[in-house]
Amino acid sequence: MNTKTLVLTAMMSGGILFSCSESKLLDQVNPNQASTATFWKTSDDAIKGVNAAYSAMQDRRFSLWIRFLTDLSSDEGYSQSPWTDLGNISKFIVTDYNIAMNIEPFQAAYQGIYRTNQVLENVPNINMDATLKKRVVAEAKVIRAYFYYNMANIWGNVPLVLTSQTLGDRPAQNTQAQVFEQVIKDCQEAAADLPESYTGQDVGRLHKYSAIALMGKAYMQQRKWVEATAAFKQIIDQTPTRFDLVPDFKDNFTTLLENNKESLFEIQYYDENESKVGGAVNYDVAGGSESSERAQFFGLRNTTGFNKGGWCDGQPTKWLLNEFLKEKDKNGNKDYRLDYTMFYSGSSLKTHGYSYEDLTKLAAGSDYLPQRDRFWIKYTAYYQSTDSYFSGINDRVIRLADVYLLYAEALNEQGQTTAGIPFANKVRTRVNMKELPLTMTQAAFREQLRHDRVVELAGETQRFWDMKRYGILGPELAGPDAGKKPANESDFDTDFSTFVKGKSELYPIPLYETDANPNIKQNPNW
Repeated sequence: MNTKTLVLTAMMSGGILFSCSESKLLDQVNPNQASTATFWKTSDDAIKGVNAAYSAMQDRRFSLWIRFLTDLSSDEGYSQSPWTDLGNISKFIVTDYNIAMNIEPFQAAYQGIYRTNQVLENVPNINMDATLKKRVVAEAKVIRAYFYYNMANIWGNVPLVLTSQTLGDRPAQNTQAQVFEQVIKDCQEAAADLPESYTGQDVGRLHKYSAIALMGKAYMQQRKWVEATAAFKQIIDQTPTRFDLVPDFKDNFTTLLENNKESLFEIQYYDENESKVGGAVNYDVAGGSESSERAQFFGLRNTTGFNKGGWCDGQPTKWLLNEFLKEKDKNGNKDYRLDYTMFYSGSSLKTHGYSYEDLTKLAAGSDYLPQRDRFWIKYTAYYQSTDSYFSGINDRVIRLADVYLLYAEALNEQGQTTAGIPFANKVRTRVNMKELPLTMTQAAFREQLRHDRVVELAGETQRFWDMKRYGILGPELAGPDAGKKPANESDFDTDFSTFVKGKSELYPIPLYETDANPNIKQNPNW
């Protein structure tokens, strides 16, 4: 597997969805297409099969829309998209349960799961090297666990499909707790058979500690502090030899230092389509896009005299900016991470060669207004002359800084505050922030950790999960500005004014699925 590109297998690209039609008279079978009867014969088939499962994580239907269901749903982000339904996602308003950003990731996840199930069912029967066979099967289990981890967080109670489906299948619905249990089971089994690292073209594949890190996060979401601590300690015991924080925070979000020592779970992207803004968009339908569209949807807004950005359907809130401004570093300067997270009035960066002031003048009062407009920098090619519609910047799903802070949280929740503080300090020291004193109380350290996770992990699909774990989701987050100011102007995330407790914690299961499968009940209050 090349670091940046996966071998895709056309016959693996499909999956049987709950809502697919059972009769398509115009469908024709390609006599030259591989089938399960002719495939799954060699070790090469096994590699191609698991590579197809990897490509499911790249699928734009999942990798793009999940940003809207996480980053924008948290208090870190909001949307001013002219596409009303898309903009309403961050306000927890979903009138069409089959809208693209809700149904597409749901379907794409099950298609990815279908591919992993094919690997798990067929690879054990191939006559091939036993060690390689175990590795391929284990990789598939972690990929399946990744999809179910996200589905448990987004939709909660979803069917656990652990075998390849047929058209007549109507799988039973499982509880969120059961889904998390399966995530943990898959990760435990995979960790036993995965190598600790890879070399050459296999760098970028999921390894032993990818599985352990994902397992730890599943424990955290269930507030199982003891189990999470044990999982994360296995990773921490490998530092700094196997894993370590990279010296410069910003190197985690560009194409320049991918699959580095800080990365534990990384989705590989490649800008093969290389369609710069203004160029033709080629989705490479035959093989599936291996690129990220985050920058196109979340990057700088194009404006008069500037076309190097994108559509800007998601932006950072003023609340997030305020979090960064709460603390000064040891030298009295603003938090180093701020300028590499967002573009704002006062930013020291020139993105694509333009300062914020430059773009304010070009916009002539319509965009880039100080104190109102902020834009994501993280995961954009701000350091290049322009961004690409199809970005090759890898998605760091789990990195060591995340693990350090979660480990500190798990220890703190067990009353081991003094033991947890040094791990938070490791993250703070990298960006020259003052070290936290070991005398902090459990309550004070809890609040500090919540702040530290925001400024370290903003825009990395972590905050909404964190807010659920903390139990702080609710309309009260809209503050006194609810109904008076938008989220880009208020010190609170006023999108939460329409949050309904007991409902908005989960998104609705797509209507196509509940209509087609009587065993699936809609999430509460939707």
